[in-house]
Amino acid sequence: MKRGVYLLSCILLLCLLIIPTQVSAASIFEHQRTVVPAGEAVDDVYVIGGDAEIQGHVKGIIVVINGDLHAENTAKIDGMIVVVGGKVDQAPGAVFRDDVYNLSLDGQTQNSLLLSGGLIIGLWVVQLGAALLLVLLPALISLIGMKKTQAFIDRFSQPSWGRLLYMGFLSGMVLIAISALLLITIIGIPILILIILLLIVTFIIGLTVTSHRIGEQFRSTSHKPDWFKVMIGAMIIVAAINVPFLGWVVLLMTLLISLGVCVEWLAFKRKRV
Repeated sequence: MKRGVYLLSCILLLCLLIIPTQVSAASIFEHQRTVVPAGEAVDDVYVIGGDAEIQGHVKGIIVVINGDLHAENTAKIDGMIVVVGGKVDQAPGAVFRDDVYNLSLDGQTQNSLLLSGGLIIGLWVVQLGAALLLVLLPALISLIGMKKTQAFIDRFSQPSWGRLLYMGFLSGMVLIAISALLLITIIGIPILILIILLLIVTFIIGLTVTSHRIGEQFRSTSHKPDWFKVMIGAMIIVAAINVPFLGWVVLLMTLLISLGVCVEWLAFKRKRV
């Protein structure tokens, strides 16, 4: 019995290999040229790595990947047509009753896909590098500065975050107004670049203070060095910045707090002088 089933399966497989182009089944999945003869009706046609030639009636959808679709004048296709990596050749008289989607993988398309893929990967690499810098720079500042950095952080041991945000907002409005005026003149552009660099430094300094305050909230870091607390806090802030939509709010608040920290520190220095 088993031998008879095995022999019958081999015969059917051989028939399929000998006559691969004639379609009589409801659905087709071929890796060579596939033909729906005139007068024949099938439900769906799926072709990968070959062309599809439609002479008869296809009641469902046609999907051709890495091949062309040839619809003869006797063809009638009721369903959707999807051709990827090839072209659609519709003879006069061929009837298409649904949408046709054709993605041609020619040289220009491949270049566009490579360019867009490269841009996506490049942006991801830039984002990853920026995230690592935002984590490592505050930790390095705390590690290298040691006592000086700790003395600066201790000044904001009990900060009023509302006050810092308010001061940062006011100073930010002033900087935006100054930047708008500097953009009007060519001479002001170098000054504007200097302001941007100062804002980056200010952001890193404020991030160091904020990260330390967040990192010391965990009991597991109570006996850890300050640079470790800063790194833990920076990781939490950077993770929040990378959250869609919420990240922009966290980034803006961190920048405003950083401005508030630096403004308050400058005011303190001015009083001492």
